[in-house]
Amino acid sequence: MSKNDHPYHYTNPKSLSQRLLDFGVPIVLFFIYFQFYNFGKITPSEMVKTSGLLAIALLSLSLVIGPLCRFFPTLDVLKAHRKVWGIASFFAAVVHMGLIFYYFLKLDVTKLFDTSNPKFLGLSAGLLALLILLVVTLSSIKQVLHSLDPKVWKFIQTTSYLALILAVTHFYLVESKDGILVIKRLLGQLTFGFAFFAILLKLFVTLIPKKK
Repeated sequence: MSKNDHPYHYTNPKSLSQRLLDFGVPIVLFFIYFQFYNFGKITPSEMVKTSGLLAIALLSLSLVIGPLCRFFPTLDVLKAHRKVWGIASFFAAVVHMGLIFYYFLKLDVTKLFDTSNPKFLGLSAGLLALLILLVVTLSSIKQVLHSLDPKVWKFIQTTSYLALILAVTHFYLVESKDGILVIKRLLGQLTFGFAFFAILLKLFVTLIPKKK
């Protein structure tokens, strides 16, 4: 195996159309959430939700491709975009957490660890998801991924599913009232439905044996 080869990581040169799709999908998704979820409103509350849902959508999209390819091999072409969409989800999550920290925590780091805060568990779940995505993103750097054993690298990448579960948990705990979460907007319902689909599909694929 040459230095540039990797059994799991996509290393082939990308065409212009692939590059456009890499960055076009996150941009289009942001536009969709901005226009059809918060209806173009630039307020702290709406932008926090928009950035959070964008992060969940991009992460779900990057994670659903692998399992889907088990059933639909023609979708293998989408594997070229998993890295960029996954990294984009991390940066969307950074923006999301930054907005929360600035507007709602008032730049007070201690509030993140205040167990008396009713949102403590939700904030903790979100912060842990962000830290996992940070490690996953760092392991995607060319020099790092080639320094890791392929199996270790794949395990690190797989923790993205845990990050997705934690991100959904974060949203539920922060947004629910009296333990009940009501997502009134269709786009929000679709986002969480897609996230659950990505998680359940991964579990299903893990349970069925691979073809030899």
